[in-house]
Amino acid sequence: MRQISPISQPLYIQLADKLRDGILSKQWQPGDLLPSEPQLCREHDVSRGTVIRAIEILLREGLAHRRQGDGTYVSRPSLHRQPGFLSSFSKTVREQGRVPSHKILDLTRLTRAQAQQYGCGSAAVRLSRLRLVDGTPWAIHMCVIPDAVVDKLPALQASGSHLLHAPDFSLYQSMEDAGLVVDHAEEVLRARSATAQEAKLLRVPPQAALMMIHRKGFDASGKILELMESTYVGDSYSYETRLTRHRGRAGVVTPHQFSTPKRK
Repeated sequence: MRQISPISQPLYIQLADKLRDGILSKQWQPGDLLPSEPQLCREHDVSRGTVIRAIEILLREGLAHRRQGDGTYVSRPSLHRQPGFLSSFSKTVREQGRVPSHKILDLTRLTRAQAQQYGCGSAAVRLSRLRLVDGTPWAIHMCVIPDAVVDKLPALQASGSHLLHAPDFSLYQSMEDAGLVVDHAEEVLRARSATAQEAKLLRVPPQAALMMIHRKGFDASGKILELMESTYVGDSYSYETRLTRHRGRAGVVTPHQFSTPKRK
């Protein structure tokens, strides 16, 4: 990284450049705590005012964010969803010039009774994965896939384990290769705090803000192809939509049928 010099640019700009270089070169990963203000003052022989102004530049650029009473952390660049379009996680990541990958957390067969707790009317497979962007944990995806769909996906057969564990595996692409296309979907978004296990997997503090997306995906005839629960770090995902003013009677949104069964 570049050195700070008492000449040329103001010291706070030089320090901001140095910190930015460290973030972009992966010296500090998304979610990492940046050095404290006193530490930066000592390491670079600058005043606290210089450090504060340098960090403010990073905050404005979206490269870092503050947590009250805890310090300044490297931000996760946000994945952006366009309104009205269905796209897989892998495709969204690649379109933004980054590299998607995943780790299998769980692959379990569900009886019809178990699957019904998720809103699926038949026996199914539950697939849980940790989704990564450029090697950084980004989301947890739990998908319930009906047996009628599972039977057509080689990656979900006993002989296809190598396909499922491939870093570039895409469930949507696997479905399309089998002639199964998610034609439309219903989604419900809500915010909640991370559990201890989620915080560990996503490398965020306990009780960090998460965004959850519950999705039901259907083929053109209305048959369910997937029921997905996606859990994202709050600052890692942005969602754009278009709203119009409804001049008729207000409606009421009822609880979504797809929800994780409560543990007894």
